[in-house]
Amino acid sequence: MTATVYYILVESTTQGWALYNALRAADCACRIAPVPRGLQACCGMAVLVESDAIEGVRAALAAPEMPGYVDIVQMENQYNPKRDVYC
Repeated sequence: MTATVYYILVESTTQGWALYNALRAADCACRIAPVPRGLQACCGMAVLVESDAIEGVRAALAAPEMPGYVDIVQMENQYNPKRDVYC
């Protein structure tokens, strides 16, 4: 996993799914993720993009037919592969 990730914040789950589907249709690597604590988001859902794919995503977001979004926030990756492993 990369050290930096980008969260694309959305206003609603409907907007989030529309954005996710449009980015995937544009061959952009992304996934749905919960918004990390401390970030402002209305619905708790975000589109997660890793640092190696952000330039392509930004280019796709510039297209006029792309669904809207609130903000793109850069954060250090918080993924912990040992989370919830008890053995």
